[in-house]
Amino acid sequence: MANFAERLDLALTKRGFTGAQVASTLTEAGIPITRAYVSQLRTGKQANPTLQVLRALASCLQVSVGWLVGDDFLESGKVEDLQMRAAAIGLSASGLSEGSLTVLRGVVELARKAEGLPGEPVPVAEIPEATAPLTGPQRRALGQRLHGLRLAAQLSVEQVETALGKGAAAVPAVEEGRLAPPPITVERLLTLYGVAAPAIREYVLSLARGEREAAWYDAHDVPVWLATTFALEQRASLVRTYHPQFVPPLLQSEEYARAAITLAGAAMFGRPSVEDALDLLRSRQDTVARDNAAVYWAVIDESVLLRAIVSPQAQLHQLDLLVEHAKRPNVSLHVVPIDDPAFLPRTGPFTLWRFTEAFEPDVACAHGIESDELITDTAAVESYHQAFTKLSVSTTTREETFEVLNTHRERLARTLGK
Repeated sequence: MANFAERLDLALTKRGFTGAQVASTLTEAGIPITRAYVSQLRTGKQANPTLQVLRALASCLQVSVGWLVGDDFLESGKVEDLQMRAAAIGLSASGLSEGSLTVLRGVVELARKAEGLPGEPVPVAEIPEATAPLTGPQRRALGQRLHGLRLAAQLSVEQVETALGKGAAAVPAVEEGRLAPPPITVERLLTLYGVAAPAIREYVLSLARGEREAAWYDAHDVPVWLATTFALEQRASLVRTYHPQFVPPLLQSEEYARAAITLAGAAMFGRPSVEDALDLLRSRQDTVARDNAAVYWAVIDESVLLRAIVSPQAQLHQLDLLVEHAKRPNVSLHVVPIDDPAFLPRTGPFTLWRFTEAFEPDVACAHGIESDELITDTAAVESYHQAFTKLSVSTTTREETFEVLNTHRERLARTLGK
């Protein structure tokens, strides 16, 4: 299997870049590295580049981060699992006679042919073609997002073109969706526009690299911080979330959601009206219902079930919906008891996302008053992990959750005379 250094060397060679050119390009994009550091990465003397550097290298060399770190070996399962199984077969062959080893090699060769694999593992994966041209929807979504970021930075077209150098980017053509800039140029634009948050940069760059189709959250009127949050939510394989005030948005009924948005204010969700915010929520809620849905692990405070933000009839419907959600195989719903809780974090609602890519670290999100704060610092994310773990060991079990929900349902039913 080709390691990172070999893949980087191959990409540099095939794309015709020198270490000095790559270092200069990344530095201009706001990620300062030296020619010596690129050389050390290329030769394997440095083996732990940051995710930001990995992404910038991938943008410059027009490959995916996955290819650069070798995820083409992850197509049918975790590479660690496959390696362990292959190693176990190798160890079990120890001590066999030469004749037996010849038979075993023949069986392995037949198995590789049956699965369409080459006779011997390829030492260095072929470098993919340079990024394919973006589709019309991708170009338009990217252009609109860059246009909004430029306006937010209060920069004119002339100022941008002067800062990047004449000919570096035809800003009007890019913003109108007529031209797709190279990903590394988008890196430079993001730096110029003051976009420093890694998660937001990656949200824009994933579109610039053609790694995903334009989505509903790419609409120009969805704030970039909110779109980034939605993109992370859509990609996550595991979502952990804590809500001490309201039912988690992805589990809300329409009437409950309308009331919750009204109380918090539609502006909190980056929308001009409650109904607009509700439309966004409907799109988000498909995350839980789809066939390949992520594991959704939600912890709520029991006071949420007591807080009357809707009519008793609507509250009863919300409880019924929570029961239905809790029955889903991908949903794990738990309640922090209102009486004598073992742990309550000194924080508001927060969410943690985990992704399938081995190289991508978890991201935390603190749901604030006016916007969400995306947290990527490893130590800070770990603090949220620890808080969620403490919550999880002091909440109801799956069976106890149903008991709590049914207790509150019966209370409301009595109120309604049902």
